[in-house]
Order: sequence, then structure tokens, then C-alpha cells
Amino acid sequence: MGWATGSQWLGHYASLNPESISHLVYYNGAYSGPAGGWRLQAEFGDPQHPAELDYARHGSWRLATAENLAGRWRDEGIDPAFLDRYVALSMEGDETAREREPASFRFPSGPTADTLKLVNGRQIFDASFIRSHVLILRSANDFWSRLVDAQTLLAHLTSAASASLVEIPAVSHYVHLQPTPDRQKFLNAVLAFTAQSAKER
Repeated sequence: MGWATGSQWLGHYASLNPESISHLVYYNGAYSGPAGGWRLQAEFGDPQHPAELDYARHGSWRLATAENLAGRWRDEGIDPAFLDRYVALSMEGDETAREREPASFRFPSGPTADTLKLVNGRQIFDASFIRSHVLILRSANDFWSRLVDAQTLLAHLTSAASASLVEIPAVSHYVHLQPTPDRQKFLNAVLAFTAQSAKER
């Protein structure tokens, strides 16, 4: 199971190595479909070239302070202790983090650049090569994936052992991290998929 760009990477890997993954949960990931409708387009896209990252603003590497890393998550009600640990581990993962004031985690812009291509009509991988069982799982209020991404992916999974799309209504990109009853909807969808997979073995 991947989350957002993690799903995009796993889907790409599964298309190139179809025998190596038996079950895939594609969670809140972009894929392809008609260009437009991505909520983060104005934040990351080049105004003159929508499918390209605005490198003048973001560069090949981006910097995230503790507030950058946790701010949006905090607004979504994620547990503060979890966020503190997440920020600490992120900073530990960059040996140069403490060299800047305020401390900041350096990470590549490539995953965002890839996503801009996907949501602007430039398909990076072909899901018809995937042969695993696939659950496409999407939060209805997600800001990263679009419904058309999930629908297009489902249509392209022509060689998959099985393929289904579940959209969880009225939940956000972070539903799996939120200590609310909605998280159970996420867990139920994943557990139903794995239970069905167990029966098929």
C-alpha cells in the first residue's frame, strides 16, 4: 500500500515488474486522465507550462520547516505526539537540517514534478501491465488525487487479477491518521480487500 506519491511509485513498479506484487492498495494517488482539476496546480505548476514544476519558485530541492511539515496535518486534527515524532524523524533524516535557521528538511521536488505530469495528461506508466489484485482507495475530499485519476486507473487495469474502486465519502487526505470514526471506514475497506485476498489463496 502506498499513499499519494507512494502509490504512484508502487503502481509504476508493479507495471514494470508485474510478477513481483500480488496485491496493491493504490491510496489517494494520481494516475492520469483529462488535464486539469488538480487542487495544488497553482501552488506547484509553471503558469506557462502547466505540466511542469515551477522550478523558479521551487527548484530541484525544497525545504520544509517543522511548520511546513506539520501545519496542514495539525489543521486536520492529527495527534500532536504523532506529528512531533514525524517532524523529529524527518529532521534526523537530513544531516544538513540543523545548518539552517530555522531547521529545515531538504527533499527532492521530483515526486511533485511527476504528479504535475500525471494530472496534466502526461501518463507516466501504463496500468494495463499490472497483474496483481488492486484496490483503488480514495478520500472524497482528497487534495492530491482526483476522482478522474481513480476512474482512469480502474479502466486501465485490464490485466489485473481483480480491480475495484472505493471512495470514502466526506473524508480528507489524512483520514488514515485521524483518530475519528472515519478512520474505521478506511480500515474496513483495506481489511475487506485483504480478507477477500485471503479467500482467493
